[in-house]
Amino acid sequence: MTPKKKFRIAFIHPDLGIGGAERLVLDVAAAFTKQNHEVIFITNHYDQSHSFEDLKNGEFPVEVYGDWLPRTICGRFQALCAYLRMIYLIVFYLVFGKNSQWPDLYFVDLIPVAMPFLKFANKHVIYYCHHPDLLASPPGGCLKRIYRKPIDWLEFKATSFADIILVNSAYTASIFRETFPQIKKPIQILYPTIAYSYLQTVQRRKHFKPIQEIVPEIACNRKDLIIFLSVNRFHPAKRLEFAVTAMEILKSMTSASEWDKIYCIMAGGYDPINKMNADTFTKLSNMIGKKNLRNKIFLLKSPSESIKVDLLHSCTALLYTPLKEHFGIVPLEAMLLGKPVIAMNSGGPRETVNHGITGYLCECSSESMAEFMYRIVKGDSKNMGVKGRERLEEKFSYRSFVRSLEQVLRDITNLSKKTN
Repeated sequence: MTPKKKFRIAFIHPDLGIGGAERLVLDVAAAFTKQNHEVIFITNHYDQSHSFEDLKNGEFPVEVYGDWLPRTICGRFQALCAYLRMIYLIVFYLVFGKNSQWPDLYFVDLIPVAMPFLKFANKHVIYYCHHPDLLASPPGGCLKRIYRKPIDWLEFKATSFADIILVNSAYTASIFRETFPQIKKPIQILYPTIAYSYLQTVQRRKHFKPIQEIVPEIACNRKDLIIFLSVNRFHPAKRLEFAVTAMEILKSMTSASEWDKIYCIMAGGYDPINKMNADTFTKLSNMIGKKNLRNKIFLLKSPSESIKVDLLHSCTALLYTPLKEHFGIVPLEAMLLGKPVIAMNSGGPRETVNHGITGYLCECSSESMAEFMYRIVKGDSKNMGVKGRERLEEKFSYRSFVRSLEQVLRDITNLSKKTN
């Protein structure tokens, strides 16, 4: 039963770009809206030209605070700047925000430092942990440890202020408990789901573009093309180099006739103001050139949702390269279109990909990935797409996602009754 109370819900998110975290909060917002709750977004940065369609079409109002503050200091101190930008956002919003009706509930993710300010203002707060941020920081020397210590402490203290803590997978739940054993509050798993807009795009599509129309560089007109597709941000954490090296190894495993029909497309989010995106794209391009694979591997920047659907429909299998991925929504999008998934046997994909049935979980190496790609080439995956769609409907459907959110709102309703 859906709670009778209708909430006004504010989502506090640092940057409304194109990524898994942004997709998740937009899906939550869309689900709340469909239950007649009112939703607003409060952020440090919003560029309409680099955002999901849900925001571009004006479905949700967006308020921006503190975009003038620096993201880094001389290319460093990114975490410190992110925390300072978020503190500015929440203080300015609470003190000067022009709201005739304050939100009943705040949904915070990525940077938890906003939560103590909200709790001091007597607000109810949900915190969605994609992954503890302190684990994302690469190790460093003594100065790095001194720099990170207060930020890591602040992440822990701020997280403990949440009324309800949500995580995106059982994997993330275990990591959260290991990282913050002092936080004794119950943790609820809210599996991400396929975006409602993506579902609609797939359901409404009557004709799909052929791969040669999307990537004209693929000049081969064979009807038995093998297209491996990677969909991930151009970011070092996504380990896209695994796919490049796997293609090089696959070449040595196949005959000339087989290799002639094999291609790989790497499509992903690319923000021109994000140095990591630019650096990763350049490194991948150089790597592809050095391995003499420019006529076999093609890079696409920030494809639209419509193009992504066409790519997934045209591909033979999805390559999912991240290690210790918190969850990973792209494998579900591939399953919807009946495609097998080759993912690393690590993190969230272990919960979505059923090895040998809906796809393959390879060891964390290009050699292992290439072995399973070779199985795809040999046609050993014909029924995997059907099984993938069945698994998607069983465990990760939009209906399951909405039911979980309804339970969260019931918990908040009960919490409000106890505090009143």
